Amino acid sequence: MSDLVLITGASGTIGTHLATDLAKDGIRLRLLDLRPPAGGPPAGAEFVQADLRDQGAIEKAAAGISTIIHLAGITQEGLFTEMVEHNITSTYHVLEAARRQRVPRVVLASSHHVTGMNVVGDQPDQASLAPDSFYAVSKIAMEALGHLYAHKGGIEVVAVRIGSYRPRPSEPRHRATWLSPRDATALLYAAATRPLPSPFLTLYATSGNAERWWPRTGWGAIGYQPVDAADQHPGTGPLTDRFTGGAFADHELPA
Repeated sequence: MSDLVLITGASGTIGTHLATDLAKDGIRLRLLDLRPPAGGPPAGAEFVQADLRDQGAIEKAAAGISTIIHLAGITQEGLFTEMVEHNITSTYHVLEAARRQRVPRVVLASSHHVTGMNVVGDQPDQASLAPDSFYAVSKIAMEALGHLYAHKGGIEVVAVRIGSYRPRPSEPRHRATWLSPRDATALLYAAATRPLPSPFLTLYATSGNAERWWPRTGWGAIGYQPVDAADQHPGTGPLTDRFTGGAFADHELPA
C-alpha cells in the first residue's frame, strides 16, 4: 500500500491545486479543512472536516499518515491574537500530533514575509529574519516550532518560505517572487518525500525566475527543478517597492 499524505488547509487556494495535482498522480490523500473543498474532494481522496485548534481532531486525522503538508492558517495580516490562535497554536497541534502518531515528516507552509522588511537589492543571509507583519511573526514562530520538533521530537521538518503564489506574475515584484501553481506542487511534494540532508530544512519557494532576491539553498537537496519563470511573462512594469515584502511591509500594524 502506498503512503498516505495529509494536507491541512486543503480547501484553500494552494491546497486545492495541490490536492488535485497529487490525486491525478495517484497519491493517496487525506484532506483536512474547516470547510469541504468546492465541488468535493478529488477522486480517491478522503476528506476530514476539522478545526486545527482541536488537538484531538488533528491527532486522529494524523493516524496512519506518512507525511503532513501543513497549509492551514490565516494568510493575510490580522490581529496578533488571531495569528497566535490560528497560525502558531494550530502549528503546535499539527507537530504534536505528528510526534504522537509517529509521522516521519511535516512540511510547514512558511512565508517569504519572514524577511519582508529587507530592502530590495540587499543580499541578506538566509538566517536573517526581518518580519514585515504580525503574520510574518507567526510564520517565524512556526519555523521555530518546526526546528524544535525536528531536533527534540523525532520528526523531519521542512519549512517552505512560499513566494508570490499566482497563476501568473501580475506586479513588478513578482519578477523575483513568483511561484507558479505547478512549481508549487513539485516543490511541496519533493519537500514531503525526498531524502533530507538534515532533520530541519528551510528553503524559499519560487519558480525559476531570472531575477531573484533569495538563495536557492535546499532546492538541489530535494531535487526541485522549476519549469516556470516570471521572465516568460513580461510586461509587469518598473519595480517601485522598497522592501521585499511589498504591501505587507508598507502597511501599518493593525490595532
